[in-house]
Amino acid sequence: MSLNFKLLDAGVALVCLSLSAWCYCSANRRGHKPYSLARGYILENQVTHARLIPVEASHAFTYPTLAFFVSVDALEGHELDLWGGWVFGYGGRWGRLTGLRSNPYFADIAQGGGPPKTIREKLEDLLTERGYLRTSRKTRVVDSWMLTMPNYVGFEGINPLTVYFCYQAEGLWLVILEIHNTFGETHVHVLEVGHNEDETRPKGYDHQWTFLREFHVSPFNDRSGFYSVSIKSPSHPPTFNHRQGDPPRPAVRIHLHTSSDTPGSRELPGPIKLTALLRPTASYPLTTYNLLASLSRAPFTLLLSLPRILAQAWALHYNKRLDVFLRPEPLPPLQKSEFAAWDGLRRGGGVKWLSEGFLERYIRNRVETFLQHRVDEAGLQVSFVSADPSVTDFVLTPQGAGYQGRIPHLVISYLSPRIFTIIFTSPSPEHALLLGSDTERIFTVSSREFFITLFTVSNTTPDIIGSSPLQRMRARRVPASIPLQASVHHPLDPPLSSRAETLKTGLALRTLFFLERLEHWIFSVAHARVVAGEEPWAAWERAEKVLTRHRNEAKVGQAPKRVNEQGSVRSQ
Repeated sequence: MSLNFKLLDAGVALVCLSLSAWCYCSANRRGHKPYSLARGYILENQVTHARLIPVEASHAFTYPTLAFFVSVDALEGHELDLWGGWVFGYGGRWGRLTGLRSNPYFADIAQGGGPPKTIREKLEDLLTERGYLRTSRKTRVVDSWMLTMPNYVGFEGINPLTVYFCYQAEGLWLVILEIHNTFGETHVHVLEVGHNEDETRPKGYDHQWTFLREFHVSPFNDRSGFYSVSIKSPSHPPTFNHRQGDPPRPAVRIHLHTSSDTPGSRELPGPIKLTALLRPTASYPLTTYNLLASLSRAPFTLLLSLPRILAQAWALHYNKRLDVFLRPEPLPPLQKSEFAAWDGLRRGGGVKWLSEGFLERYIRNRVETFLQHRVDEAGLQVSFVSADPSVTDFVLTPQGAGYQGRIPHLVISYLSPRIFTIIFTSPSPEHALLLGSDTERIFTVSSREFFITLFTVSNTTPDIIGSSPLQRMRARRVPASIPLQASVHHPLDPPLSSRAETLKTGLALRTLFFLERLEHWIFSVAHARVVAGEEPWAAWERAEKVLTRHRNEAKVGQAPKRVNEQGSVRSQ
């Protein structure tokens, strides 16, 4: 096996070097210089991560990576395409060796028909949305450098960080960090030069900013703390005709701080918990020769991001005994004003959310279909507002002749499509509020009374024995110590006479409950450990404790217990 891999590696390297030599000679025969004016570069980088606390879980590693540093305008104008776009190019093409596409970057909020937006269009949409292009005296971005990892032979690997250096006529204006996690979520920090910068910066760097952490990246860190981001700027803007000999070598250093332990200083950064450094070791103009030569030196480096992430996660979890923080729902963006009054919830810079699953889509459609006629019966206007900016608000208004005046309005704001599965699997709206709003904090409502009215369509009973089989299935998951009543018939269930729909509903419920048990079984078999109290299969047990706390006047108003930001370490 080892010999085969060595032979394959040698074969790929030989092919790449042969092609490189042919392109080099061909270019010289045509009178072209292999090192001409460049608006794109290949960066061979060294990436280093070091975890410092807790001390017993200290860990460090260094990997080589390959990245492209390109002018966004030149990229999208196809000025950087190599060999007609087959060796490198912009856009979608099957069989291309390396390339960049618009889809993985930012989020295309526009729904419906029309072509997808370019990277520049989405970048400017983001800056307009956040007020930089609307309120600043600077009216447009002249051009931007983009530091990112390309796709390789059509494979879009994990791209943890993309950095944009946006220029105006006066020089560097903004540094934009686009962070991607392994769940397909994206978060953006916009850092303005000369605005909120730290007073001091480390030697060798031109700018530094410190700001609150808002995004879940590592399963071994919670979402608290601060980032200190140090930037070494590119040597020149992308519009400047800069001859070779001094190619750009931008560098990024990130320190993750815990919150300060000093009394009254929780909103200040404390000790450094983790540090990450991206440093170029070589920089070459983006030409066919240089690209093939770089790939020949490390033919599989663009495919190794995910295996490396998994290898380090294994070492931290099983060797260093760090427990896992499960993924929290992304924070709602600033423009979502409906979330401003949500107690204790910060708003952040999320731009791309985890995609809705098949079951979540099916159940959401069930909820929306039910509400189409239910709003007329209840006399309520209902708005479902998602934190995901790409999801259009779902609004229903009673259409009966008797609703001419002011109509009561129920606003349901939610962080995740899980709201629909919680409503679907909970025996009653009171159960759904307890689990989804009070305990898991997946959604909040403008009026609990209106929410209960909306999802109550029959008399309640304290005895679940008289309920439908589907309701008994739901009730089996709820601890008997939670004394909330449930309807005989769930509002989202079809009439018992409709056997086909009842079968589909039962199948959906059984699938959801099976997946919960399967998750628990996988964690048990793998001996994987979740931070105590955050186990997803213990949600109803957490709800029981929340209900008890709400009913115990002695504990009303106490802040929830904080998890140690240094990380949760288990003893052997």
